[in-house]
Amino acid sequence: MGSPFTMPSSQSVDMTGKSILQVVPELDVGGAEITTLEMARAIVANGGRALVATRGGALADDVLKVGGEIVPMPVASKNPLVMWNNARRLAALIRTENIDLLHTRSRAPGWSGLWAGKWAGVPFMTTYHSSVQDKPRGKVFYNSILVRGRVSIANSHYTASQIAKVYPHVVDKLRVIPRGCDVDALAKKNFKAADKAAKRAQWQVPKKAFVIMCPARVTHLKGQHVLVEALSKLTSDTKPYLVLVGSAQGRDGYVAELKAQAERLGLPERLVFAGLESHMASAYAAADLAVVPTIRPEPFGRTIIEAQAASLPVVASDAGGFRETVIAKPGNAGGSGWLAKPDSASALAQALDAALGLAPADLKAMGANGCANVRAHYTQTAMCHRTLNVYHELIG
Repeated sequence: MGSPFTMPSSQSVDMTGKSILQVVPELDVGGAEITTLEMARAIVANGGRALVATRGGALADDVLKVGGEIVPMPVASKNPLVMWNNARRLAALIRTENIDLLHTRSRAPGWSGLWAGKWAGVPFMTTYHSSVQDKPRGKVFYNSILVRGRVSIANSHYTASQIAKVYPHVVDKLRVIPRGCDVDALAKKNFKAADKAAKRAQWQVPKKAFVIMCPARVTHLKGQHVLVEALSKLTSDTKPYLVLVGSAQGRDGYVAELKAQAERLGLPERLVFAGLESHMASAYAAADLAVVPTIRPEPFGRTIIEAQAASLPVVASDAGGFRETVIAKPGNAGGSGWLAKPDSASALAQALDAALGLAPADLKAMGANGCANVRAHYTQTAMCHRTLNVYHELIG
């Protein structure tokens, strides 16, 4: 990619005798939370001890199941007094549990972790999971905690470049570690025709329909409204169904807007709100194409690599991390999908028409290219091993 930023080795690292403390505000389903779970599993699998300080959440039991340890702590609080007390709690925990390294994944607990690491004398590092903001000044300072550790992990070369623009003095601290997924669990071969039919029946979608799946939170930033409009601009004779797979998280107003938009454009029967999916692999297996039309650059965009791992051709916004993860070429040139101008229904419709115009065999070839792309660059194992190599770098 020609990037100036360091990407750690993906070779396995022995963590025997090492204790790592990760700090995350809560353990509900999200990028930082899932990565915390995956790293807990990897630390334990490689001989180490994995502790997680958190308020708790849906994934807490999963951390325990993989051999990790949960330390309840109010680290989600942004109250300065609570943050200060959390620093004292973390420092005490580091001393009593002989922690070798402290890894925080959010801003409020990051400030607590910075002081705890200094007081207890252990390396402190961070991961920059979110978008990088360059204003206002107060926000830039508050977010700077994510680059104040010995090392800061960026989840893409794009994120690293944004960090370097706002905090140019930390370039040598940056380590690029793309997020990964479990390719074997997402493999299309795991699902039979009956599984696909059952999922489509659940969605109330015809068996032979062309299904476009949008795997994303239902929110304005993810661009579902752009996708609905793009459907109305298609020139293809194919009349695809659009299945929105993701929670609206209480955004009832936006859901109502999407339904009204579909009604206005004559698409109501082809728009499906599937809600939060507990088994994403089966959802990918029931789709023909995955689309994530975010209107702002994504720092990384995990669902696009999951879709490729599931052998789906993809369409994503031509911005941010998607430019690294989607191979925007024809299938016979190794391409895995299309990139479309963000927030442009016309550009998105053009990409969708291109997909709908391909023969099934050509779409299948693009899906195979995407799966190979993920196996080569974005596996969960590679992500975990790269992070373990950072731990080894700091612990020595």
